Amino acid sequence: MTKIAYFAIMHLSNGNEGYLTIYVLGHYRPGAADGLAEFNYQNVKLLKDYFDFQFIEFDQSKEQDHYTSYNSDSVLIHSFGSKNLPFYKLSLLFKNWLKNRNFSDSVFHLNHIYNLNNYLVARLLYQARIPYLITPHDSYVYCNAFKSEKSLIKRVYRDLFVHFIDKYVFDHASLIHALTNQCEPCLRLLTDSPIMVVPNQVSDMNLPLDLSVIKSQVCFIGRSDIYQKGIDRSLKGLNLYKKSLNDTPGIVFKIVGPADASSDILRRKLCKELDLEVGEDVIFTGRVDEVERNSIFKESRAYIHLSRFEGFGISVIQALSAYKPVIVSSQVPTSDTIRAYKAGYVVETDDDIAKALFEVFAMTDEEYIAMANNARLCYEENFNPGVVGPQLIALYKSAASTLE
Repeated sequence: MTKIAYFAIMHLSNGNEGYLTIYVLGHYRPGAADGLAEFNYQNVKLLKDYFDFQFIEFDQSKEQDHYTSYNSDSVLIHSFGSKNLPFYKLSLLFKNWLKNRNFSDSVFHLNHIYNLNNYLVARLLYQARIPYLITPHDSYVYCNAFKSEKSLIKRVYRDLFVHFIDKYVFDHASLIHALTNQCEPCLRLLTDSPIMVVPNQVSDMNLPLDLSVIKSQVCFIGRSDIYQKGIDRSLKGLNLYKKSLNDTPGIVFKIVGPADASSDILRRKLCKELDLEVGEDVIFTGRVDEVERNSIFKESRAYIHLSRFEGFGISVIQALSAYKPVIVSSQVPTSDTIRAYKAGYVVETDDDIAKALFEVFAMTDEEYIAMANNARLCYEENFNPGVVGPQLIALYKSAASTLE
């Protein structure tokens, strides 16, 4: 669907149906780059001409008798003070605001997991018969594979929290928003509430394919969590690939994004153990601006993302939009779609990673262009705003019209 057709549908629908207000629990940060803030910002940016988005935030720097509403980027923000408020209580002003306001043609949108505020708000919404939907961005935590990685104490604590807190939020939601098909089995272990799968919509990088600027380089963009993001997997695969080349020139692996002190020490130690030269084989760029990030994307032959656990993986989709074949682990929840489009490689072992690196650099120009176009098609048909927008509209309308 073209953007013109999409906005035509929006215009026609907007003239025939009631205007729906979406109350989002959380902070609104225009143009923010971190996960949840970016998710909220992009959805508002895409749909603010169709829905009335309003945000509810609890400000711990303000006294409990503080309430203000203000506009940010044409979005109405309701701010309630919660300074020194016990973690198990909500602002009395918020409760009264909720009690005295008309919420017909409205739906609340809750996000994330392990969030006590979601539970406290969900109880009030359910009692008041106000519909809400919940987007559990890291729903993999409910699956046994993730839980088995934790200590017994953490498993017991999290199981109790999930059973009494998260389960209530899910069971009383009008609709649960799953970001990929891989999320649904994990959620079904916890609830029978209706689930609708709608992927994240990812803005087009607008980076055309240009073979003349591509270097012997791959990249990863994101937080350098050695275990969760699979940085160790990437480095071990690169080590095997380097060994297979003997004395021929290798490739550069650029790791882009923040790392705390302990993660930086670990990744440098691992590079040393694997005989990978920092600054030569592996480059840690730290945070970069958008211009530098785009330059790294354009110059890279492939994008590599080998998470052991992943909520969605927006940077993977950004790479697809930039015509980059991707090398991903099967735990990246869009891996099935990537495999179906032949848009890269889905790997399991260090040998798989090394083999994928070898193949992506051994391709002829014609073969590489074919895979690069597959990557772009995967993005265009599944994740671009023109495709995801109508699905998000259906998501909000379904949530607003369904109440247990």
